[in-house]
Amino acid sequence: MLARLATHRYALRFALGALAVALLAYGLLANAPKARRLAPPLPTRTLSGKPTTLADLRGHAAVVIFFASWCSPCQHEAPAVARFARSPAGRGRVVAVDYTDGSNWRGFVRQYRWSFPVLDDSSGETGAAFRIHDLPTVVFLDRQGRIVSTISAPQTVGSLTRGLSAAA
Repeated sequence: MLARLATHRYALRFALGALAVALLAYGLLANAPKARRLAPPLPTRTLSGKPTTLADLRGHAAVVIFFASWCSPCQHEAPAVARFARSPAGRGRVVAVDYTDGSNWRGFVRQYRWSFPVLDDSSGETGAAFRIHDLPTVVFLDRQGRIVSTISAPQTVGSLTRGLSAAA
């Protein structure tokens, strides 16, 4: 009987030890830095501004803004995006993608005085490749064109500056 009790204690200790190791490994893996994946190609159809590709953006961090003209949070964010794009930190580093819109993108771009490239993703293919689920969504790219972070919420000039700086 004592031998059986000792065997059960040994088995219990072994199981608890294995559980502790598994939890430790899970905690380390869950908090490990995620591998940056290369950003998918941008849409080829330009709505305004000059055509832009990921190759054009390589060499410095960049911001890709997914929006739709009917989206009220996008409308709220739009003036800050315009100010950021004109700032020294944002100049030449902002590209917008009109995501499954088909609405009044021209009026939107004119109203908010966006002077950076705006690309058309009316099919939603690019947004799906970028894993966009909500609008507005901002994707920060590093110098090699890899996705550093994705934020689905309206941004400010300060948050865009910090995000771009962190991606650099």
